[in-house]
Amino acid sequence: MNHTRIAAEVLRFRLDTLDKSVGLPFDLDEAAEIVVACGDPGADRALRVVGETWRAAGLPPTAIDHQWSAGDIARMRNVGGAALLDAIDELVAGLARCRSQV
Repeated sequence: MNHTRIAAEVLRFRLDTLDKSVGLPFDLDEAAEIVVACGDPGADRALRVVGETWRAAGLPPTAIDHQWSAGDIARMRNVGGAALLDAIDELVAGLARCRSQV
């Protein structure tokens, strides 16, 4: 299981909820590397919540670091609810904190 790939999928999911005309302001893989390497406690906690939600949703552990399907996302949202969305936003906030340290 690759934490950087998991972070990339979380960021991809969150950014896909934004207006498509905006475009990605950064390289997703690089952003995931930054947030995982940084060791930000909030970002680490957010990744843990995502992993726990993935498992609670009954999704295959080996697939968490691959691109998520619409079905995967729906199952996670049903299980994780607002706490999952808060964790995902915390990962994005953690990225901002980590980028300011680099």
